[in-house]
Amino acid sequence: MLSLLFLLSFSPDVLATHEADHRYLISGYVRDQNGVALRNATVHLEHKGGEKKKVSTNRNGYYEVLFHLHNENLGDEILVRFGDFEKRVKVAFDITDTVSTRGDTVDFGAPPQDTGIWGYLTGASLFIVVIALYVGFLRVKRKKNAVVRRKKRKRKRS
Repeated sequence: MLSLLFLLSFSPDVLATHEADHRYLISGYVRDQNGVALRNATVHLEHKGGEKKKVSTNRNGYYEVLFHLHNENLGDEILVRFGDFEKRVKVAFDITDTVSTRGDTVDFGAPPQDTGIWGYLTGASLFIVVIALYVGFLRVKRKKNAVVRRKKRKRKRS
């Protein structure tokens, strides 16, 4: 079961049938000018050999596309477009490495918003408040139950 979940965590393109030394993975993030991820943004990619691909970003603004390239494609260019923005990637890899997935990262937009230490402190504070409220609820419930039990005992005596 665990191995099935592991396999499902990869995109179908990454599990392509061609050898690792024929895979060239272009991936990245698309964000707005404030660093907020853009969901369902369309990214167009084109290899100079004519292979064209189109992909949409996921909810985190992430995309990935797999090209089937060979050692002869070293130095080729891949055009990556999002809206009016274009970036060109020069295919680069170590020809002697036939195991690692070859690829490059192309991001669009501002870097992600950094929550910094305050984001973590706010999250921790919220967690502490929730725990405190739960503990308080349990105490009130326990006291209420104790009062109900005393009243029942008092009724039985009388």
